[in-house]
Amino acid sequence: MNFIEIDSLLLLENKLSLSLACVLGLAIPWAVAITLYRLYLHPLSAFPGPALAGATGWYETYYEVYKRGKMVEKLEALHKRYGPVVRMGPNKLHFSDVAAYDAIYTNRDFRKTSQFYDVFLASEASFGTVDNKFAKARRDLLRSFFSRKGVLKLENVIQDTIDRLIISLANKVGSPKPLDLHRVFSCITMEVISAYCFAKHYDAINYPDYAYPVALALHMSNRMGCVAQHFPIVLDALFSLPDWLVRFVSPDALAFPDFRRTLDDHIEKILKDPTTLEQAEHDTIFHHMLNPKSGQEVPSEKSLKQEAAVLIAAGTETTANACAHAVFHVLTNPHVKERLKKELVEAWPDVEAPISLERLEKLPYLSAVAHEALRFSHGVTAVLPRAVPEATEIAGVVVPKGTIVHMGATFVHRNADIFPDPLTFRPERWIEKGSSDLGELPSSVLQGSEGVPRRQVCDQRSLHMPRFVLTPTPDSLAWAEIFLILGNVFRKVDLEIVDTTLQDLSDFEAYVLPIQQIPVKACVKRVEG
Repeated sequence: MNFIEIDSLLLLENKLSLSLACVLGLAIPWAVAITLYRLYLHPLSAFPGPALAGATGWYETYYEVYKRGKMVEKLEALHKRYGPVVRMGPNKLHFSDVAAYDAIYTNRDFRKTSQFYDVFLASEASFGTVDNKFAKARRDLLRSFFSRKGVLKLENVIQDTIDRLIISLANKVGSPKPLDLHRVFSCITMEVISAYCFAKHYDAINYPDYAYPVALALHMSNRMGCVAQHFPIVLDALFSLPDWLVRFVSPDALAFPDFRRTLDDHIEKILKDPTTLEQAEHDTIFHHMLNPKSGQEVPSEKSLKQEAAVLIAAGTETTANACAHAVFHVLTNPHVKERLKKELVEAWPDVEAPISLERLEKLPYLSAVAHEALRFSHGVTAVLPRAVPEATEIAGVVVPKGTIVHMGATFVHRNADIFPDPLTFRPERWIEKGSSDLGELPSSVLQGSEGVPRRQVCDQRSLHMPRFVLTPTPDSLAWAEIFLILGNVFRKVDLEIVDTTLQDLSDFEAYVLPIQQIPVKACVKRVEG
């Protein structure tokens, strides 16, 4: 190397150093200026909260991604310190006042935010769209299929699937290997929603150890979805990888995408030849969506595919979580178990004779157990964001235009003013006379549910299911599943909880849906009928 080449390299090095210095010289003052603006001049600068949260969105990313779903837990601590309104990001507020729940989630002018919802890849489905008008039109289109009348018409589809579960559990009697109840109930709820919506059966119930890959992949996608919300490039990178590489790294990772492709193929065949619907065992969601009432539009192929995937996702996890919580808490509280068993035996003395959904729904204590299980399982644990289009008053606080507002469901479920001793599983709170405290719940959380016994439920209202699920899968179907599953399991199956504590259920990662670190496990002791 001669002197000319050395001089050229030195000159290049100096230019690079100068360029880097210029970049840093501009970036650092810019970052300082942005931070100072957010802390002292931003419209939310007067709201209480950690300075770091007000300065950068990385605060939320740290608790969501690095600490693995612990933002909700952190928010509980922040509200204890700062009060009912906390600044959780540069342009985000979180509320703990129950009065804020209705104001945020029933205001049709508030819009969903694309940063949160785009990751679900369902922009043309009822859940994933950020267009409120479109979402309402889609809910209207789906409503008749999931109506009370529609559910009762297809009650036998749900019961037949549950009967197969009972037979499967009977084959596990005496086995020392405990069952993961979340897996068990995920298999049954996925089978129910598939059979109900698509007249399709995937035999998930008979999969070894109930480890149905599609359900497992769906469950774990909660964590990946959270990462993708903070780092969208991750989702793009995953979709750019060849399938063979993804399968090599994680054999089950493609289970849900493969399942979606199966659904997509089914939809394409229907669109190509609508007469194939005549071969279905019963009416499906496609009968309703492809033959809408006057004034309603027929969804596009893309929209049909997205809605089908969303219905599967929404109809599986939340109900499964509620059932797993119900089994754990009933079996670990002897007085609850005894009272529920007594009620079921009196109402259903001969298990060989079928019992109707309507009969089960009239059992007050079973209803109370279902409500309390829903409260403990939380349904959707993520703090779902809404954008405020104009300056608005929420729970007595004026929120500036453009602010992103949230309120997590756990802040209602664990509110001691509404639910005294909120961490205690006590179904009686739902049927005690004079329990007027429950009447203070917002209408979007408390609302009359069809078929639920009301004469003893406080203020004649009960937990509103749509707030516990991802999509507008109506409460009629969700309630039907819960009553039929819990009624059949507690009447026919003798389970014993093993290797699971209350702390295990309390320790969860709060993504869109909760992920328990240690699942509820049980052994099957006896099956009757």
